This record gives sequence, C-alpha cells and structure tokens, in this order.
Amino acid sequence: MGLYSNLGVFSDAQAISADDTASTKFIDMAAVKPGLGVGTHAPMLCIRTSVAPTNASDTLSIELQCSATVDADTDGGVLNGTIKVVMMPLVGANGAEVVASDARLATAGAWIYRGTIPYELNLRYAQLMYRNTTSNGVFTIDAWLSDGAESDFRGSQVLTSPVGNP
Repeated sequence: MGLYSNLGVFSDAQAISADDTASTKFIDMAAVKPGLGVGTHAPMLCIRTSVAPTNASDTLSIELQCSATVDADTDGGVLNGTIKVVMMPLVGANGAEVVASDARLATAGAWIYRGTIPYELNLRYAQLMYRNTTSNGVFTIDAWLSDGAESDFRGSQVLTSPVGNP
C-alpha cells in the first residue's frame, strides 16, 4: 500500500456503488497514537483511485468520520453512537460531490488526498464514508493511514507536544 509504515487500512480496492458506503474497515486510533511517540507528526491520510470509475458522470465525496464506539456485531466494523465528521478530503464547491471525470478520480493510481489528519480526530475510532448519489457505475478506492517520511511533514504541526510534563 505505501512506502512507509502502514498504520491501518480503511479500504483496499473497495468498490463503491451504493449511495452511502462506509469504508470496509475502521481504524482504532487508540492503537495508532501511542506508537507514534512524543513529538511526532500526525499520520498521513492517503486516499487514491485504485481503478478508474466505470461511469464518468457519477459523483463522489468522501468524509473522514470518528466516533467513541463501534458496532461489535459487524465484521469490518461500523461506527455508531455520535459520529463526528472531521474533514472532507474529497468535496467540491459548496459541499457538492466531485464528478468522476475529475483527474483525481478518472486516473487509476491518482492521489485523491494525501495529507496529515486534523487534530479534530480525537475520538477512538475512525472510518471513511463514501457518498455516491448518482451510482450508475463503480468507484474503486484505496485508503489508509501512513507514517510518512519526515520530508512529507514540512510545515505541518505535530500530533503530540515534544515538551514533557514537569
């Protein structure tokens, strides 16, 4: 999936054709954050097109969501309780979905989003929510968290403070 440490996978060539589809997996941030160490940067959220969409007129938007609980009865896990939308790594003007002919979606292997996760991801579990309201075709998406190279973080803030408690 990535050149650097893989901290968790949301979607591995996940086919998205329904109106609202959650990523096949969620990530337990309680397991990810302690492994990062004091003074390290927030993980990179990496989302890319795995296979070009089958219908150029379809639209898609993506939300990064978090929650304090998950539904234990589902295999891949589904967030439940109060779900907080942290950011939208793929969204058009005024919150609209992006059309499949956009270069990020139309090209296999193209980056849809690659950047650090925001501080607002402060609840235990995280997932991606794919919104495809025109669903005539299929989007295929790869998404994961990665501990990228130091050069990827120039100008970004750190996840935890490098200053210890007295």
